[in-house]
Amino acid sequence: MFYGAYAVANTLYFGLIIQPQIFAFFTLLNILQVYWYAYKWSLTKTCSTGAILCIAYAGLHIGFWKAEERAIANHNDGAVTFLGVLPAIFIAAGFFPEFYVCVKEQSVEMSNFFIMLDIMGGVFSTISLAFDHTFDYVASITYLIVVLLDIVLVIMKVYFYIRGTQGRVHGSGIAVSSTSSCAESQYSSKTSKTSPRPFANNDNVEL
Repeated sequence: MFYGAYAVANTLYFGLIIQPQIFAFFTLLNILQVYWYAYKWSLTKTCSTGAILCIAYAGLHIGFWKAEERAIANHNDGAVTFLGVLPAIFIAAGFFPEFYVCVKEQSVEMSNFFIMLDIMGGVFSTISLAFDHTFDYVASITYLIVVLLDIVLVIMKVYFYIRGTQGRVHGSGIAVSSTSSCAESQYSSKTSKTSPRPFANNDNVEL
């Protein structure tokens, strides 16, 4: 929301303007899916909540956009810079819960493909700023902070791999389940061999 308003007010490249709106849309879809599947919301309730959230988002977006334009018109560079850096602060804050989980589990349970895709998105978004009329250094902070923090995740993943703890939580679950399945199959084969079959000798059966 904050970066979208900043991008519109500063007339950045068109792709950078619609990018945060697309992210916000898919984020909303994920939230609604949680309530649809986990909390068994009805279709009417889910669609109504989605419409209300879209209206609220649009209103706040327009409000921040107009505030940004007013700050630019008044040459209030401090406010312009603050509204441009604010998205980077929120993005950085969103990484720290993931860092905490990784340190706690001594493993980075994120796919390499996702991390590299996130890094390449930040790199190419930063490069696209160079093709604008002027390179916006404030806008680049939002993308570069993503690249930097993703690289930290990569370094953590390599470190945990060297220590032998990478994927241990997920792998141990597989090991436990496979061991228990093996034990069950061995127990079944033992009991089938040792336990007598009923009515094996039909001559001794009295009806």
